[in-house]
Amino acid sequence: MTEEPNIIKPHHCFCEIPDVELRPWVEKKYKNHLSTLELIKSTDDPHQKEIISIVALFDVDEKTLIQMMGNVNKPNHHIIHCRENVKHMLGIDTEN
Repeated sequence: MTEEPNIIKPHHCFCEIPDVELRPWVEKKYKNHLSTLELIKSTDDPHQKEIISIVALFDVDEKTLIQMMGNVNKPNHHIIHCRENVKHMLGIDTEN
């Protein structure tokens, strides 16, 4: 994943965003197959852009994940484990 100017480095971990805020963006990305950039462009709200950026990180490798989540202030192992837990909770299967 190349870093785009519109993609925000999150300040919150996956587990710090309520399901009710994550789920609409997950559905748009995975059920409606909208790209991350399309989603980012669909809102001017900085909080929503951060949530979209978090959702985009469900698909990246661990190295990119840790790099992009550098502002979260959580240990790497927490971020990796947390992502898997939230993906499972949301029913996301990105391992095709």
